[in-house]
Amino acid sequence: MAMTCNEVWREVSNYIDDSISPAMRKQVELHLSYCRHCAAIIDGVHNIITLVADGRVFCLPAGFSARLHARLKSEL
Repeated sequence: MAMTCNEVWREVSNYIDDSISPAMRKQVELHLSYCRHCAAIIDGVHNIITLVADGRVFCLPAGFSARLHARLKSEL
C-alpha cells in the first residue's frame, strides 16, 4: 500500500539521515516520485540542514531585517 504524506513527513529525518530500512526508503522514494509537495519538503529540509551545517555567514543587504519583520507582521 502506498504511503500517505503524513507517513512520509514522519520519516523525513530518518530518510535524510539514511537511517531507515531499504524497504522503507523504497516506499518513501515511490511516494516522492509522484508527490511534488513531499519532494519539495524533503528538498527544503535537506537544503536547510546543508546551510546550517555549512557554518558560513552571509552578509544581508542593509535594511533586510526591518523589511523582513515588517513583512512578517503584515502576514499575521
